[in-house]
Amino acid sequence: MQNVPLFVSKKEFFLTLAVVLFVASCSLFFEFYHFQKLTQNALHVNTATVLNHYTKTNEKGRTYDVFKLKLDGSGAEVYTTSWRVTSTPLKSRVKVKLKVDKVTFLDYLKGFFAPSLSLYEIYEDDPPLDVKPLYRWVEHQHENETIAELYKTLLFATPISKELREEVQKWGISHLIAISGYNVGVISFLLFFFLKPLYQFFQSRYFPYRNVNADLTVVVLVVLFAYMVIIDFVPSFLRAFAMSVLGFFFYSRGIKVLSFQMLGLTSLGLLALFPALLFSLSFWFSVAGVFYLFLFLHHFQSLNRWVLLGIIDLGVFLLMVPIVHTFFPVFTFLQLTSPLSSLVFIVFYPLGVLLHVMNLGGILDAYLLDFLHVKTGSYLLSFPWWILVLYVGVSLVAIRYKVALYGCLGFAFLSLFFIQ
Repeated sequence: MQNVPLFVSKKEFFLTLAVVLFVASCSLFFEFYHFQKLTQNALHVNTATVLNHYTKTNEKGRTYDVFKLKLDGSGAEVYTTSWRVTSTPLKSRVKVKLKVDKVTFLDYLKGFFAPSLSLYEIYEDDPPLDVKPLYRWVEHQHENETIAELYKTLLFATPISKELREEVQKWGISHLIAISGYNVGVISFLLFFFLKPLYQFFQSRYFPYRNVNADLTVVVLVVLFAYMVIIDFVPSFLRAFAMSVLGFFFYSRGIKVLSFQMLGLTSLGLLALFPALLFSLSFWFSVAGVFYLFLFLHHFQSLNRWVLLGIIDLGVFLLMVPIVHTFFPVFTFLQLTSPLSSLVFIVFYPLGVLLHVMNLGGILDAYLLDFLHVKTGSYLLSFPWWILVLYVGVSLVAIRYKVALYGCLGFAFLSLFFIQ
């Protein structure tokens, strides 16, 4: 089947753009409506779900709790504090009274901070999507809290502590721990691998006229959507899922799937539906990673498949260096092993899931602790904003000119010699 471009005329392009702008306008209107309801009184009382909870100590040595809450009704995310230290677990239900008189609409979209006058846990007979039993299921299989936290993050996208984040960043594997396209790919592969023989057994006997790949793709997408609901629509996973849905739709109609146009349409569509994604760093990192993956495939698709497989992770890693280290300047030489870690993850992720299903999740704990606790020196590698803007501009030019891609690769590689 010959691939056709996404837009066959300028009319189609501008019509699609008009639809995206209309959807974006509607989304902003509804967000502003919820914002007005939130701020119509100086004090806002509501129930909420705890997305994150940790304890901090101020300069005077006084301890307090920090909460990240998802408010019922609007779904707005708010940060607040409480001087009454508690052990409220993630996904608990709380009632909160917030002081919102200084919250702006931009703050609302970004995720805002509001002082709380009261915050306490409540117990409901039928809480919305209670996933705490899943967390306990993982925790009971591990004696070490750090490893339990690692698996909960890996499987359910729970927030991680500062200590574990530093260990993960030391190895440059934050993109693996954050649920994203890697997870979508592995989950899809495993479902196809196990379901296809079973489906073909019944297909050959009862419905030989059905298309096995099309039917199983629908099943996979349904499972991925259910998983996305459980992990609360993580931005990077949402991007990957949306691309999977559009990819299936386009492929069934002979439209080229692996294209910059599809990535752009998916990104714009998600931003139109969920304006808050504009301020999500994980969403933009996810988009950037896929963009550079497509850029490599676009210019080096003529290479031998195994050669391409061997260099593509290294290439994407290098191209992401200026992007990532504009925001996260800490650099270790262990991060150079990230391409190898990406290949190991393809095996480790399904193995970890299988071991937990068999109630044997703790088997690898000792090895993971040794891996995380490897000692290494930390350095600084940072880029000013103007370099990031210039680098992104050259990256976009690289879609047309291969020499620009070489320029990006060369700049990213040479920047490693300027660590401090």
